[in-house]
Amino acid sequence: MFKADELFTIKEAREWATQYLGKTVTTSNISYLIQYGRIKKNGSNGTAQVSKQELIAHKRDRFIYYSSYACNITLVHRGA
Repeated sequence: MFKADELFTIKEAREWATQYLGKTVTTSNISYLIQYGRIKKNGSNGTAQVSKQELIAHKRDRFIYYSSYACNITLVHRGA
């Protein structure tokens, strides 16, 4: 059965991300992602909410980018 995406407040997103990543995530970290368009802000009436799926996708995309970046550094270093 299809499950709708969960929406978190910024505080809930911080708590979830801290558990998911095993590292401390602050509300400022979540606000940064919203402010710079890394994840979308949902909600109205001044209550910001973020999508669990977007948080997961952001982490996945960052991992792929940095893994690719690290491979490129290794290839350049070995080629020198």
